[in-house]
Amino acid sequence: MYAMVVQGGTTPPNRHEMNRAVTELLLPALLSEPGFRGAVNLENRATGDGMMLTFWDTEEQAQRRPSSTVFREALSAILRISTGERAPMSCWHVNAVQFDAKALELAGTPAGSI
Repeated sequence: MYAMVVQGGTTPPNRHEMNRAVTELLLPALLSEPGFRGAVNLENRATGDGMMLTFWDTEEQAQRRPSSTVFREALSAILRISTGERAPMSCWHVNAVQFDAKALELAGTPAGSI
């Protein structure tokens, strides 16, 4: 499994809107992409910065930019509220995954409600 790491952000007042765009638009768009296995979205509420890890079957799938209309619409919504500052995207091989029972329970809740 491979993870694509994407870092970016918005301003603290726009963080809620960014989270909504990720959970309501981006994540559903990624579900239809070949090889997509899941995602973790992280936020720094004080700075507005964010980081998303998306998980894929192969390195090629992780590095491929989705081209569906729904993905482009999600990305457009995110770019409208983004600060435009981000680190280069990077692809990583996943060599271990471990969550405890509480994390798995929280993971079973609807996206954005944790």
